[in-house]
Amino acid sequence: MSTHAESVVNEQPTGLEDVVRSVRAVVRASRAVGEASADVLERELAMAISISEQIRDNVFSEKMLEEARTEGLPARLRSDAHRALDLAADAGAIVYHSALAFLENFADERRAPLATLNPASTTLNTAKPASKG
Repeated sequence: MSTHAESVVNEQPTGLEDVVRSVRAVVRASRAVGEASADVLERELAMAISISEQIRDNVFSEKMLEEARTEGLPARLRSDAHRALDLAADAGAIVYHSALAFLENFADERRAPLATLNPASTTLNTAKPASKG
């Protein structure tokens, strides 16, 4: 029963570099999973857009679409929506790139190892109660 407690007590203290090495592995694995998930999501979105375009092309004539795209207010709204979507995509790409760079730099930065802790030489300083003399 006490073997578990003994093995924990007898373990060498883990240094900060060991912890960072583990974090580095988790960051890299998480990035791979995240990129794979994003790729699947992007393919599904592209497929949905392609199907929607095919439906649109089968329902509306080319002439009707051209008139709707070039006429006054709808044309300006279409242009504004495209510009807004480009801005959102740029902002998202910058946030994505910055977050990845931060995480990779944080995980890859080398840190000095912690001093080995020796429980026998470590003493705790405790406050002594003041005498009410």
